[in-house]
Amino acid sequence: MSTYLTRGFVLRMQPWRENARRYVVFTQLVGKIEVILAGGQKLVSKLASHLQPFSEVELMVAPGQKLDHLAGANLRQVYLKPQQNLASTVLASSLLEVVDILSQPGQAENNLFVTLRNYLARINELPTGPAWRPAARNLLAEFLLEAISHSGLSLHLKACEACGRPLDKDVNFNWQDHGFYHQNCLKPGVAVMPVTPATVAWLINPTGQEKAQAQVALAFLTDYFQGQVGRELYSLKVLRSILEI
Repeated sequence: MSTYLTRGFVLRMQPWRENARRYVVFTQLVGKIEVILAGGQKLVSKLASHLQPFSEVELMVAPGQKLDHLAGANLRQVYLKPQQNLASTVLASSLLEVVDILSQPGQAENNLFVTLRNYLARINELPTGPAWRPAARNLLAEFLLEAISHSGLSLHLKACEACGRPLDKDVNFNWQDHGFYHQNCLKPGVAVMPVTPATVAWLINPTGQEKAQAQVALAFLTDYFQGQVGRELYSLKVLRSILEI
């Protein structure tokens, strides 16, 4: 592949040899990539100043023998300034961490890219004061549900997997079969997670439910997501305390 232009979000970065930096970027054109910026650790680096967190950046990428190199960068849109609100910064960091886990290197995932862009923009619109926490819970729950719908972790909530009846009471999520069951339909000894009717109702139709119900749905979604990927996300762990879930 020759040198190309694409837009992307910086998911993470780290020092890389002799004042360089290595960036992991989720791009619209080719999915997740790793690029090296020579001199990226220097204070005078002009390109590094464009690679801000929680911002959409236009990149010029030049293929290398082992790792691609960043040949140009232009800051297009700043969605969140980290120094303004610590809680919102942690919330935005959780979106990036989720996308980092769900995205595959070199695989374009435009739906996930647009989802990340839309929800980063929504964080800036959250209310201040006491209203921030319930609004942030709702945003994160909606993001997790939408993000996993673009992956192999999507949930199926039409009816009990065993009897086919509506999921209106005594519902459990079966980790082994990756499905929802009534209590009396479960096989003995299986690992399950109890799910409240309010959670099921919210998962089926988030926009048609009270925002207060997002709190119980979010508790399930964070456990579900981390259980499926097999690891605890640091940003979600911090958010549990901030959002009181």
